[in-house]
Amino acid sequence: MKDRFGREIRSLRISITPKCNLKCFYCHREGHDSENINLMTPSELGKIVKTSLKFGIKKVKISGGEPLLRNDLPQIIESISDDNLKDISLTTNGIFLEECAQKLKDAGLNRVNVSIDTLNPEKYKKITYCGDLEKVKRGVKEAINVGLTPLKINYLALSNTVEDLDDLMNYCRELGAILQIIEFIPLNEHLKKYHVDITPIENKIAEQCDKVITRKFMQNRKKYLVNGLEIEFVRPMDNTEFCSHCTRIRLTHDGFLKPCLLRDDNLVDILTPLRNGEDIEKCFIECINRREPYFKA
Repeated sequence: MKDRFGREIRSLRISITPKCNLKCFYCHREGHDSENINLMTPSELGKIVKTSLKFGIKKVKISGGEPLLRNDLPQIIESISDDNLKDISLTTNGIFLEECAQKLKDAGLNRVNVSIDTLNPEKYKKITYCGDLEKVKRGVKEAINVGLTPLKINYLALSNTVEDLDDLMNYCRELGAILQIIEFIPLNEHLKKYHVDITPIENKIAEQCDKVITRKFMQNRKKYLVNGLEIEFVRPMDNTEFCSHCTRIRLTHDGFLKPCLLRDDNLVDILTPLRNGEDIEKCFIECINRREPYFKA
């Protein structure tokens, strides 16, 4: 199914909890805020995902907060697994990944994205306030060992960590991981000092690369192959390319379909109709009808 702007719907990102065990200074707490946490059960999530398949969803990404804080995460993955899904992935800070990687793989998870903004332990702890970088790195190795691949390292480009990017590139190359360089969206004036224009970084990588691949169904995003390392760049900020090729809708932790990453004023309640025994296909239709590019060309 396509929205009013001709954009095909292909992926669903699910926030399964707003809670996190880290306190990153830049965090924007993705999803719909609520004073009373109203989490969906594995069964409810399964019903929503199975319904989404009727509208062209082929990929599901599970996020938080920190999704590994939910003890029933393997049950969630089992509930949403379906032969018609090409990919079930997970975005995590990696703190608890070492202990549960095998269980997640056995449940049907295909791959993981792990957030690492620097390999400098002191900087990492300062960014996250309480994170243990070595524990995250052990989790990354275990995820690769059990086959949660291709594993991606999500690097949020920050003014105080960009000097560490070469080390992170070498780390990913040695592991066989993909490096995803993401442009930071500052939510207030205080955070603007941490913003980095990633265009010069991409231009430098483009000059060095051996091959360039354009991902048609991922906002025309380019992948660069540089000496055995695969690098991607993500620009959700002031980016008409990102919006005009967006194929994703979101599901917040408390059961609202979210047509746009950058808006919270057009959400569609799907959990209430589901719990009332109503047909929830209408919720997806309404969500898709509400989709429009945030940044227009």
